[in-house]
Amino acid sequence: MRTIVPIVAALLGPAALSACGGSEPTPPAPPAGPAASVRLPAVPGRPAAGYFELRVEGDRGALLSVTSPQAGRIELHETMTHGNMTSMRPIDRLPVRDGETLSFRPGGRHLMLFDIDRRVAAGGGIDLVLHFERGEPVTLAARLVPTGGDVGP
Repeated sequence: MRTIVPIVAALLGPAALSACGGSEPTPPAPPAGPAASVRLPAVPGRPAAGYFELRVEGDRGALLSVTSPQAGRIELHETMTHGNMTSMRPIDRLPVRDGETLSFRPGGRHLMLFDIDRRVAAGGGIDLVLHFERGEPVTLAARLVPTGGDVGP
């Protein structure tokens, strides 16, 4: 009987340890956060362009505005093409539904960031705070990219 106890202990050891928290498997990495970026202007003092994707969770009503501690003003815009003419127009509010993905991309919906803090630079970051009709604001950490830089995820 004395020989069986060490064998059983050796066989059950890893399972027993894992049940007690001694040798737990490494948890999977958390999913990456929403992709957000701001393309800095070619000429200082001009507006920058912001892009992001965010899956809306819950009944938020509409996206009303975006703010940032590093920008004086942010406007929601949409690019439209009619024939050979392309133009932009501001968006006052953007209705959203639970489970919908908000996409702000080049050539479509985008943010225009005015009066950006002169201390920000490509390679750094900027906070974008999304304000909805209902619920708490959502803050996205956006990476700053140079003029012409890749804004993709």
